[in-house]
Amino acid sequence: MSKDTVDVAVHGQGYVGQFCRDAEGLKAVVTALSGLSVHRVLVEASGGYEQLVASSLWAAGLPVVLLEPSRARHFARAVGRQAKTDVIDAMVLAHMAEVAVDDRPLWTPREEDVEALRGLVKRRGQLLTMVDAESKRRRLADVEMRKSIERILKMLKAEIARLDLRIQEQIASSSHLKEAAELARSVAGVGPQVSSAVLAYLPELGQLSRREVTALAGLAPMNRDSGTKVGQRHIRGGRNAVRKALYMAAMVGLRHNEHLRTFFQRLVARGKKKKVALIACMRKLLIHLNSLFRKAFYRPTNAASSAT
Repeated sequence: MSKDTVDVAVHGQGYVGQFCRDAEGLKAVVTALSGLSVHRVLVEASGGYEQLVASSLWAAGLPVVLLEPSRARHFARAVGRQAKTDVIDAMVLAHMAEVAVDDRPLWTPREEDVEALRGLVKRRGQLLTMVDAESKRRRLADVEMRKSIERILKMLKAEIARLDLRIQEQIASSSHLKEAAELARSVAGVGPQVSSAVLAYLPELGQLSRREVTALAGLAPMNRDSGTKVGQRHIRGGRNAVRKALYMAAMVGLRHNEHLRTFFQRLVARGKKKKVALIACMRKLLIHLNSLFRKAFYRPTNAASSAT
C-alpha cells in the first residue's frame, strides 16, 4: 500500500500485480479477486491510505482483515523474508492471510457519525501537540520570538476551543453518540474530552469481552515467563489514543472517584509501584465502561429474549 499504488498477491498463485489506488485501479483489484474463492483479503494499515482500499473491497463483498504493520513484519521475519519491497510485502501478506489471521475479526467501515467525530478528535489532538511544542520553545525564546510564539499559541487555543464546540455538536447530532457520551460521563473521572476520545477511537466498546477490550486498548499485561522464571508483565501495542484518554480519566478519578482511589491505595499498600497501580486503574475504568455499554446497548432485553 502506498499513496498511489496497491500491490496484490494471492497465496498459491503468486504476485498478481500493481494497481493504481484510485477508483479504476481498485475496480480492477476487485475484478481480479472476485473470480477466486477468497478466504481472506489481508490489508496492511498504512497511515490512512488503506481506508479507500478496504472500503472498496468490503463494498464488493470480500472478507477484509485490517492488520497493523508490526505484525506483518514479524511474520515476514518468522518465515525468513528479511528483504522488504512492495512485491515481497504483498506475497508475505498473502501467505499470512492463509495461515495466521483467522483469529482476527473482519473489517467493517465505521458509521459516518463516528468517522466524523474521530476526525474532529484527531485534529484536536494534533493541535494540542502543536501547543505543547510551542510552549516548550517559549521557555528559551528571546523577547521577539516570544511575541511570535504567543500569537501562534493564541490562535491554536482559539481553534481548539472551536473544535471542542464542534465535537459536542457532532455528539449531540447523533442520538447514539449522545446517549453513549452521557453514559460514559456518568463515571466519575470521565469528562467531555475523555468520553469523546473513547467514542471516536474505541467504537467496539460494549461489544467485546473484558480481555478483548483491554487487549485492544493495549492495557492487557503480557506474560514474560520461561521455565521456572516468571518475568515482569508489561503492556504493549493497542490504541495509544485510548490509553492517553484513560490515563487522564484515571488521574482525575483518583481525586474524585472513591472506588478508584480505594483500589489504587490498596494496590500501593500491597507493594505495587504507583505507575503499575495507575495502569491497573485505567484497565478497571475501561472494563467498567465496557460493562456499562454492553448492558445499555448490546444486551438483549427480556422481551427480545423471550420472543426468540
